[in-house]
Amino acid sequence: MNWADDITTLVAAIRDHSGLDNDEIRSAGEHGADAGWSGFTYTADGAEFTRANSDLIYRLLQESADDCGYPSVAAMVASFVRADMADTADGHDCLLAWWALETAGRYLSDCGVTE
Repeated sequence: MNWADDITTLVAAIRDHSGLDNDEIRSAGEHGADAGWSGFTYTADGAEFTRANSDLIYRLLQESADDCGYPSVAAMVASFVRADMADTADGHDCLLAWWALETAGRYLSDCGVTE
């Protein structure tokens, strides 16, 4: 798959997991995923999302890490503001889910997707 297909698939996965509409996903991208969005509020919820969509999330993370000049996905994740969450498996997976939610929200905002 290519990035455009992957990000479209990610938005659909977020909607299926959480029931969020595109405006809410866009808001999460603007205000941060840790603000408490349906399906992403609790650590276990975020971890569940990442585990259900791990291949997709890792493809997008790898491309983002490459685009931003990080030597690895781990190095990029270590730069996240809430990297402290990566101390546990659930925390790590929730952190990746939050990244995915914010990335999808920024995509919807940047591309002007309304539906």
